[in-house]
Amino acid sequence: MDASPDAAPNGPCPDDMVLASLEGAGELRVCVDRFEAPNREGALPFVMFTLNESIAWCEQRGKRLCYDDEWERACAGSAGYRYPYGNTREPGRCNDDKRWLTYNQALLNGWPFTFDASPFDSLEAVLSEVRSRGSAASAAADHVMALYQAEPAGEYPGCVSEPGVRDLVGSVEEWTLRRSGGTPGFRGNLKGRYWAETRSCQDDITSHGDGFRFYEIGFRCCQDAAARE
Repeated sequence: MDASPDAAPNGPCPDDMVLASLEGAGELRVCVDRFEAPNREGALPFVMFTLNESIAWCEQRGKRLCYDDEWERACAGSAGYRYPYGNTREPGRCNDDKRWLTYNQALLNGWPFTFDASPFDSLEAVLSEVRSRGSAASAAADHVMALYQAEPAGEYPGCVSEPGVRDLVGSVEEWTLRRSGGTPGFRGNLKGRYWAETRSCQDDITSHGDGFRFYEIGFRCCQDAAARE
């Protein structure tokens, strides 16, 4: 079943989301998707979404893209851990120890520049549509999948934070919005890194513009808990 803000409640959150506000942290009450988009256990996480496309995908489903401080709270928990499971990295506990593969930027550049992925609910559907856009687009989609090393959501049961959010480090890197607003055209903060490298809950990457896309970048959605109470 597709993620939906109308799903059965989990406290103030739908059951495909987790409340990131913990005891003593009442200033932040936000529902966070359990898994990376498309937020279904067993689904392959999206990649090749820009910040703007990630925002649009979440908004079409009655949600919004997470702010970076919300994402960090969901990852670090009440203890402020460096990783979802503690302060010491455990390679392989999350999907973060795969071998890095060399990419061909010229092939990736064949991805349709104006392609709107927000209506699609699976990576397979996105890739099928991209392949229909011509030979260069098809070659780009094929190269993305040759590089892709994310696993279906839920494959790493130990990669879970205190609130219960999965795959916050490793798997795919995640777009978030900078709470500060950033600068025009650079509003995003990439969190968590990806399958061949991990970063801590607190690490930031703010150097990529709103239209940047890459073969290992995805996202997850949030929703104000107060909107459901």
